[in-house]
Amino acid sequence: MTGRPVATLGIALTTFLVVTVLLTELLSARIAFSAIVALPIGVVAGAVAGVATWVRLWRRAGLRPVLLGGSAVGYALLAAAAVSYAVPPARPFVSASSAVGFAVGCGVAALLLARRYPERIAG
Repeated sequence: MTGRPVATLGIALTTFLVVTVLLTELLSARIAFSAIVALPIGVVAGAVAGVATWVRLWRRAGLRPVLLGGSAVGYALLAAAAVSYAVPPARPFVSASSAVGFAVGCGVAALLLARRYPERIAG
């Protein structure tokens, strides 16, 4: 299996989450329903980042570890949200700050593993 679709979907997810959360927080003081404005912008940003990863960025072998590390952040945030939703006893332990810390740790681990074993990442 190639890492290209994994990186593409992960980068799109990470970009969507980061843009949506940042815009929601930045606009919350001025707009009551800032998430309604931020969600479509996050979807567009995620789609653009995913297409750019698929079409252009994956071709550069030096960027592949960074792309896989960035995509791991989105997957880890999604996993933390799923655990928080599906496992009620875990809810006290899964806060926004712990989920972000877990996601960053997963991203760094994925980046280091992809950099250490580049031959395992199929082009």
